[in-house]
Amino acid sequence: MKSFQLILMMAAAMVGGGLVQWLVQGAPVQAQDATKKPKVVQAQKFELVDADGETRARWEATDDATEFDMWGPDMKTNLTLRIKKDGTSVITFYDAKLKSRIVLGATTDGYSGIAFADKEGRQRVGLGNDKDGAPALSMMFANGKLASLLSAQGEKDSVLVMNDAKGENMAAFGNSGGQPNLLLIDKQGTERLKLVLKQDNSPALMLRDAKGHGRLVAGVDADGWAGIGLTDEKDTVRTLLFSDCSGQNGMTVADGKGKQRAAVVVTESGEPKVELLDQNGKQVFKAPR
Repeated sequence: MKSFQLILMMAAAMVGGGLVQWLVQGAPVQAQDATKKPKVVQAQKFELVDADGETRARWEATDDATEFDMWGPDMKTNLTLRIKKDGTSVITFYDAKLKSRIVLGATTDGYSGIAFADKEGRQRVGLGNDKDGAPALSMMFANGKLASLLSAQGEKDSVLVMNDAKGENMAAFGNSGGQPNLLLIDKQGTERLKLVLKQDNSPALMLRDAKGHGRLVAGVDADGWAGIGLTDEKDTVRTLLFSDCSGQNGMTVADGKGKQRAAVVVTESGEPKVELLDQNGKQVFKAPR
């Protein structure tokens, strides 16, 4: 992404608000003689100098851009304005150490934004929108790696991403198509936890091992049934703990093929039951008999 794509949409507010008001509060307006025609001064370059002859402002038109530069009394603090040949406009603020601290800009293809840098000139915050208008806020570590990113796409999707010191994803909280979800990611980039609220407003949780295999699934469905399933590396549910809204609670255990081999249940009336099955599903034990 180009530097201008990380800078932001506050330009209109700044230029259209306090900045314009400040500009118009200059010298008092004086009546002009209506019989005199206004004089036009034409040049490719203008310079404003102080009492010592130091150039404090420069306005210049080149083949590639229209440029405006302004310096403070220390001749170091600087503000530059560029309107480039391709229509890109950029305002840059420099501090007394000539470090770029703020960059504000917009491109003709729709990107606009603002970027803030620390005293070392390292970009730390960027806020802007892409060519489709989607906004994004990014924050950087001092090493230049992306620390977090908040963005929105379309009318339903948004995401907040948090990274480690190397810029690798650690966690993400988002809204995908109206469904909120949370992801936790390990140092190898493997998703280890996912929490989601489904379309029927029922919550679901999945925990994965280091290889990315789902090993635990938990949820409560829209009818009030709650369960926790433990799975093997082949995603086969081997153990299921459940409680339904009728009051029945229990646990089932399955073999590697997913066939139920044992069950312990306490019915809604409070009666305990135990059942063991062979590999063909034939009952080999039951209690009470």
